[in-house]
Amino acid sequence: MTMNSKPAVIIRPEREEDYRRTEEVARDAFWNLYRPGAEEHYVVHHMRRHPDFMPELSFVLEIDGIVQGGIFYTRSSIVTAQGAFPTISFGPVFIAPSHHRQGLGRMLITHSMNEARRRGHAAILTLGYPYHYSPYGFQGGRCFGITLADGKYHIGLLVLPLWEGALDGVHGHVEFSRALDAEPGEVEAFDAAFPYREKLVLPCQKIYEEACAMLEE
Repeated sequence: MTMNSKPAVIIRPEREEDYRRTEEVARDAFWNLYRPGAEEHYVVHHMRRHPDFMPELSFVLEIDGIVQGGIFYTRSSIVTAQGAFPTISFGPVFIAPSHHRQGLGRMLITHSMNEARRRGHAAILTLGYPYHYSPYGFQGGRCFGITLADGKYHIGLLVLPLWEGALDGVHGHVEFSRALDAEPGEVEAFDAAFPYREKLVLPCQKIYEEACAMLEE
């Protein structure tokens, strides 16, 4: 790469030889962000072997041939009075900290959304800060009559119909995949294979905890 050339950015499906690097990037991206340490690198590792994992919608982002980000999808559903309505969900999604604020996360999310739409999926559900995802068209669950399992409209539950009318008449509560579950003991055992990093209690973790408990008015 010459001094003035732009780095080569490629979004592609993850390959087995990417696994360790992808997990390292996830660990770095989430370390001490939502909790002391991180569990997202374990979640990525665990979900690949789960029947709800959707490899056709899960991608890594390369910069000059090195994986620097990823997005992972699983099957989810909206449980209604008529039965379960199939949806999909993304997370974790991450970019290496050294490449933040370059629009790369937007590239990953947009690429995967377009592929999900092309494949005919009805809607994407995710959990996160509304300001992160409203630019993509996500809205709070209250707009659609969709809650978490407790029957409440949490501000962090975000919904995106992938075509007009996709969720007309669909009301109920979300069921996310058990592929996202992370038992503390299993996380600790998995993390032991990575270089030591100090776990810290930081203000951002309290902000995240409070945000998770907030309800839509």
